[in-house]
Amino acid sequence: MQLHTTLIKNYNRMKKTLLALLLILGVSYSSTIQAQKTKTLSSSSKKKPDWCGAVANGFVITIASSDSQEDAQQKALAKVKEQIISSVAENIQTSSEYNRSESMTNTNSEYQESFKTATKTRAADIPFMKGISITNVSEFYWEQVGTKTSSIYYYHLKYPFSKDQLRKLVLEYEKADKKLTDQLNGLVNKIPTLESVEVMSQTIKELTALAEGFIDVDPRRDEANVAIAKIKDILKNVSIETVSATLGEIRVSLRVGDRVVSTTRKPKVKSNCAKITSIKSSGLEWIITYNYDECYEDPDNVVKVTFQNGYGKTTNDYFFDVNAEKIAIFVNNDINISGEGNCHISITSKYESAFIIEKVILNFGAEAPLIVENINKTFEGKGNHDLDIILSDAIDKEVYSAKKYAMIKGTIHYKSSKSGEKSVYKMFNQNITTAW
Repeated sequence: MQLHTTLIKNYNRMKKTLLALLLILGVSYSSTIQAQKTKTLSSSSKKKPDWCGAVANGFVITIASSDSQEDAQQKALAKVKEQIISSVAENIQTSSEYNRSESMTNTNSEYQESFKTATKTRAADIPFMKGISITNVSEFYWEQVGTKTSSIYYYHLKYPFSKDQLRKLVLEYEKADKKLTDQLNGLVNKIPTLESVEVMSQTIKELTALAEGFIDVDPRRDEANVAIAKIKDILKNVSIETVSATLGEIRVSLRVGDRVVSTTRKPKVKSNCAKITSIKSSGLEWIITYNYDECYEDPDNVVKVTFQNGYGKTTNDYFFDVNAEKIAIFVNNDINISGEGNCHISITSKYESAFIIEKVILNFGAEAPLIVENINKTFEGKGNHDLDIILSDAIDKEVYSAKKYAMIKGTIHYKSSKSGEKSVYKMFNQNITTAW
């Protein structure tokens, strides 16, 4: 019995001791927690303003935090810009007829998000946005909160922004948006009149920049892309028009349908044998000159002209004959004189180039020569040509007769139609027939 009583007393004593120990530990833990609680270490003013965290008419109020006061300030200012941009974007979404019509037909929010994102991006470029700075802040308050070992800065900004300012920003945005539409229309409308390859390429760049600025579902984006495709197709189908091609010189221009277009980019010109001596522009024409002295007589002699732009190229081959400007004639058949001094001479040309017969002289032995001047008859092409002239109205048939002179001498004077170079064909023992 005595042992039982002793055990009970010991248990109660231990219980009291344990409770006391727990009470001491609890007090110590509570004191530690209290010691670790954060507090305001420093601030811009003794009392925190009432506007912090509130909503004020005509103002944008923001708060941001960071490890440094300066960074917290910049973050709060960035939030001011974000809120103003969002306000502009929401008003644009509300006022845009196109957006409202799209919203009615679009069951998901993907379009609206795209529209809002695009609007925010463009709104950020409004001059007013770029003027938002800490110097325009109406009020500010900052505080450093923390413990002895760590702290953080909270920065509050009160920035003036009225409904009138919002309306002005929306109008400024809409004005800028209309400017984009006018710019697009201006570029599209001038496509049919573009007369320069370089201007076409620049127009593609400008249209591409516009297209990238419109959201996917904006019809202006499609219009810009269609215009881009149209100009690219024009540049792919530029053709070379031959203005003239003579031996040693080629004149060409570029054509798109019925339009002649210009380019500042020199064509690439090469030849299998000729030496290209000059490539220069004159107005809408390109003039190419070449030297063919080292070229042999070959049907494959060619000058290849190629114009290239960023979207296509066009090439023309200009075959040339080194003898194209040479002139050489001879007489193979009998010269025939008939009637009242009518004379027929069958002339053969060795080359294709045109020539002019100027004068014919026929020598009948020691008799006075028969001379016909100022003939000025032009012939062109390789092969036979008929020259008919009148020697004299009253020719002495007894003197100038094939019976007396079966063969005669003489000369035929001629010149090149192009160069004017003069030549003389001399006849020796030339057969002749007369009608008497």
